[in-house]
Amino acid sequence: MGHKIIDIKDELDAIASEITTLHLREIVVETEVHEMERGQTSSLVNESEIYGRNDEKEEIIKLLIDNFSCDDDVSVYAICGTGGLGKTTLAQLVYNDGRIKWHFELRIWVCVSDVFDVERLIRAILESIQGHRCDISNLDPLLHHLQEKLGGRKFLLILDDVWNEYHEKWDGLKQALRCGAKRSTIIVTTRIQKVALIMATILPIRHLAYLSEDDSWSLFKQRAFGNRGREENIQLELIGKDIVKKCGGLPLAIKALGSLMQFKSSESESLSVKESKILDLSDGGNAVLPALRLNYEALPPHLRQCFAYCCIFPKDYTMKKDALIEMWMANGFIPSRGQTTLYDMGHQIFDQLVWRSFLQDVKEEQGETTCKMHDLTHDLAESIMRHECFIMDSRKGLKLPKKVRHLSFNVSSTPMIHCNEVMFKVPSLRSCILLSNQYSCKDNDFSWISKQKYLRLLDLSGKIDEKVAVSISNFKHLRFLNMSYSYIKTLPESISGLQHLQTLKLNYCEEICKLPKRLKHMRNLTCLDIKGCDSLTSMPTNRGQLTCLQRLSIFIVGQDEGYQISELKELNLGGELSIKELENVRNSEDAKRANLKSKLDLISLNLCWSDSNKESIPKNVEEILENL
Repeated sequence: MGHKIIDIKDELDAIASEITTLHLREIVVETEVHEMERGQTSSLVNESEIYGRNDEKEEIIKLLIDNFSCDDDVSVYAICGTGGLGKTTLAQLVYNDGRIKWHFELRIWVCVSDVFDVERLIRAILESIQGHRCDISNLDPLLHHLQEKLGGRKFLLILDDVWNEYHEKWDGLKQALRCGAKRSTIIVTTRIQKVALIMATILPIRHLAYLSEDDSWSLFKQRAFGNRGREENIQLELIGKDIVKKCGGLPLAIKALGSLMQFKSSESESLSVKESKILDLSDGGNAVLPALRLNYEALPPHLRQCFAYCCIFPKDYTMKKDALIEMWMANGFIPSRGQTTLYDMGHQIFDQLVWRSFLQDVKEEQGETTCKMHDLTHDLAESIMRHECFIMDSRKGLKLPKKVRHLSFNVSSTPMIHCNEVMFKVPSLRSCILLSNQYSCKDNDFSWISKQKYLRLLDLSGKIDEKVAVSISNFKHLRFLNMSYSYIKTLPESISGLQHLQTLKLNYCEEICKLPKRLKHMRNLTCLDIKGCDSLTSMPTNRGQLTCLQRLSIFIVGQDEGYQISELKELNLGGELSIKELENVRNSEDAKRANLKSKLDLISLNLCWSDSNKESIPKNVEEILENL
C-alpha cells in the first residue's frame, strides 16, 4: 500500500505541475489582453530600496525645473512602461524630492486606475489638497471649489496608473485644471503607449528602461542575502545571477524572487528556483507573474491561504492589519503553534507576506497598520481564488460562481435590494463582507442572511437594524462579527450564544446603551471593539472571565463586585485601551489589582474620570495613577 500511495502522489504532483503551467500561461495572456482594475498607490516611497532610477529621476527634475518653458497653463509629462517596471516608484522619487517641494506650491497625488471618471478624480484632487474627505456631490460646485484651491497656484499633479484612451474624458479633466499658475505640471504614469500619446504635451515620452544587470543584481542581493556573511553567499551567487537574468530587469520580479531566495539556504534549494519551468513562461513577455507565482508556491500552506484570501478586497482597498489577522483567524487559516497565540502568529504571517512582496505600502498611523497589494499581486490572488472568492459589483453583473465561499459587496455600486434573489442561491458562504461603512443599510431586505448557516465571518458595518442583529444569533459557526456604525440600541442576549465568536466589533454604534449580560460566557472572544459607543454607561459583569481577550477598546469601571477594575487583572490586553469612570476605583490597592504593568502589548492607554462627576474624584488620584 505504501508503494501505491507514493505512485499516486507522484501522479498528482505531475498533474499539479501541468495545471499550474497551463493556468499561468492563461494568466499571462489575460494580463496582456484585458484591461483590469488597477490598485491604489500613494506618494510614499522608501528610497533605500530603490536601484537604477537616479539618472531618470534627475533628468525629469531638471526638465521640470530648469529646462521647462511652455505658454500653456498646465503641461503634461508621461512615463510609460510595462507592469512591475517601476513607473510609480519613479514618480514617487520625483514627487518627494526637496527641489520639487520648493519649486511647486502644491503637490497632489491621485491614483486613477481603470475608471477615468472626471467627477471622481476632481474630488480625489481636492481631498489630496485638503487632507480630508470632500462631500460635494455635484460636478459644477466641485469645479468651482477646485478653482478656489488651484487658482493662481503652481502645482505638480501625479496621475498614477492611467488606462483611459478617450480624448474627451481627458480634455474635460485638463480643462478643469487650467486654473493653476503658469508652469503647473501633470505627470502621468501608464502602461499604454496610446494613453501617453493622448495626454502628453512634453515630448519625448519617458519610456522607462529595464534595470541594468548591476542594478538588478544589487536589488536581488539586498533581498536574497541581507546581512548574511560573504562566505555563505559565494556558494549561491552564481545561481542567484542566473535567476536575475530570467527576471529581465523587472524590479517587482527581482524583489519577489529575492525574497524567495532568502529562505533557500542550501545550494539544492536555490537550484530548484533557478530550474523552475514556471520562470520559462517569461521568455516572451512579462516576468512578474511567473516570479510571483513561483514565490507563492514556495509558501507554506497557511501563508498561501492568508495571501490568496486578500483578494476578497478590491484593488482600490486599504487593508487594516489587525482586521486582516482577525479574518484569517475566523477562517481557520492560522495554525496553532504551542504557546504562541493565533493573533501573534497572524502578526508573523503578515510580516512574512510583506517581506516576500505579497503585501506592500505598509503604513503606521495613530497605532493602526495598513497595507495594500500591487495590482499584479492581486491578479495572482484572484487567479488562485477565482472559484471561491468573489466581489459582487452590479457593473460586472450579479452572477456568482457556483462554489463561491467568500463574498464581498461593493455596496456603493450594488444596492442590497438587487442582491437578494442571487444570494438565496448561495447557501454555503464562509465570509460575507460589506465594503463600505458609509452606506446605509437601514430598512433594506437582509432576509437572505438567514440562509447562511455556515458563516464564519460576517462584516455588516453600515447601518443595520436590530431585526438583522437578532437573526445573526443563529450562526453557530461565526468567528468574526462586525456591526460597526449600526443603529442598534441593544445587542440581543442571544448573541452570547455564539460560543465560537473571536472578534466582535461595534465601533461607533452611537445609540447602543448595553451589551449582553451573559457576555462572560463567550470564552473564545479575543477582540471586543466598542470604540465610539458613547451611550454605554456600564458593562456586563465578570469580564475578567474572558481569558482569551486580547483587544478591549473600552473598560467602564463600576463599584460593585464583578464590575471593578480588578476584572482587568488576568486579561493580556494589547492595542488601545480606554478606562473610564476611574472615580469608582476606591483606593490604590484596587488600582494595583488591575495589573496594567504586565500588559506590555498596549499601544495606547487612556485614563478617564467622568467630567460630570468631578466632585467625586478622590483626593488620592496621584497614588491611584501610580498604582495603575
